[in-house]
Amino acid sequence: MLSRPVAAVFGLCGCLVCIGLLAFANADEPNETTVAVSRSGQIFLVEAVSRITAGRDEAWAVLTDYVGYVHFVPGMTLSRRVSDEPLRIEQQGKFGVMFFSKHVHAMLEVTETPPTRIYFHALEGNLRTLETQVDIDVDGDQVMVTYRSIIEPDFWVPPLIGTPLFRAAIRTRLEAVAQEVVWRADFGVER
Repeated sequence: MLSRPVAAVFGLCGCLVCIGLLAFANADEPNETTVAVSRSGQIFLVEAVSRITAGRDEAWAVLTDYVGYVHFVPGMTLSRRVSDEPLRIEQQGKFGVMFFSKHVHAMLEVTETPPTRIYFHALEGNLRTLETQVDIDVDGDQVMVTYRSIIEPDFWVPPLIGTPLFRAAIRTRLEAVAQEVVWRADFGVER
């Protein structure tokens, strides 16, 4: 029988080997998300692209699963359909990373142009401005999801570190959406 310190070292080494193997296995992962954020005062301009090995139908199904967002978008605590004509979605959640976290709530009007475009416009909440256009294009065996947003929160965002924090928070959410698209493409069901 191994002593506790020796067993702990073996356990730690085993975890590190598993993490290394997972990193190696995912090294050729074709799914990729890039996020660019610029800032002018309190207005953030976001341009992001997710390249996902899946089809347009799977991407469309995930992106329009507004009620399901709470199951796969980190920090989302409420996402519900308020009306169908016009399509309105109410959302709430925590936005941020590390020590910067804010409660965000918004009533969004959504315009869908199946299967290629979704447009979100904030009607009320604690975002002075939210205009987001999501475009879905096919590129070979991948779907390319492009996000363009203008976001003006009505809460203070730190000036020096705000842009990197914003970028990290958005990347985390978009990568989670991409993972859900891949999951549904691979298994044909929601998680």
